[in-house]
Amino acid sequence: MITTKRAKRGGEFGANGEWYEGGKFINTIPENRKKEGSQRRGTGKQEIAPYTWEVSSEGKLSLYRQFAGVFGKVIDGVAVLMCSEQTLRYFRTSREEAQNLIDRWNAGERWL
Repeated sequence: MITTKRAKRGGEFGANGEWYEGGKFINTIPENRKKEGSQRRGTGKQEIAPYTWEVSSEGKLSLYRQFAGVFGKVIDGVAVLMCSEQTLRYFRTSREEAQNLIDRWNAGERWL
């Protein structure tokens, strides 16, 4: 019967150079590093309108995500400013700046 190797009591380094606590399954293959290649990459999509997603150009941010759920929301296809003074103070934004984001979105602009 083939069993998987476990780390010794107190812990030990596996073949890949990573530390394993005692009793945990240990790596026996030097080429299998956990830290490399295990991260998922995003698709690059950003929400530009309610339930509408597009891939952004490099360095561009979704204008919709800047105000949605914080300063306002979209009602029947039109963005409306809906926030309290406390919210504006918390995000260190003036009412004019928040309204500017919403006006730009209503004018058809989708990226910053």
